[in-house]
Amino acid sequence: MKKTTITLMVAFLVTTFFISCGNKTDKKNQETATPADTTKLSVVQPMEKGTKLVCKDLGLDSMDTPHFNIMLSVDGVETKIKTINACAEITKDEYKKMDIPDEAIMARGGWYAGGGEFYYLVMLNGKISVFEGWQEEMQKEKGYHWKEISVK
Repeated sequence: MKKTTITLMVAFLVTTFFISCGNKTDKKNQETATPADTTKLSVVQPMEKGTKLVCKDLGLDSMDTPHFNIMLSVDGVETKIKTINACAEITKDEYKKMDIPDEAIMARGGWYAGGGEFYYLVMLNGKISVFEGWQEEMQKEKGYHWKEISVK
């Protein structure tokens, strides 16, 4: 009787372990497989080494307007660039239509209430450069008004 009880307890623990591991893996795969919702994007994983743009979700204000800090992260040290209203990764296949150079390291930004703010990183003369651009639905000229900005 005692041996049967122990065997059942071990079987229960092993089953519980595999079920809980499976749920975490499935959830992680779902998060990486679906496109980011710009109203809920936030960084929840530890910072990795390297240079990248990071979106920090600040939540909604009293008028239900979303706010994000867009940050330059260099080897895990973050510097705020600006607070914007939408922030998601811009994929490489979108670079050409947005006039972002193919050699850009990464790009982020988004649209909110008829306007968009966008950023990309590129290596120029051996250093990382940040470019900022914008576009509005009603603008008469074409393009994203890209300009290099200083991040301190």
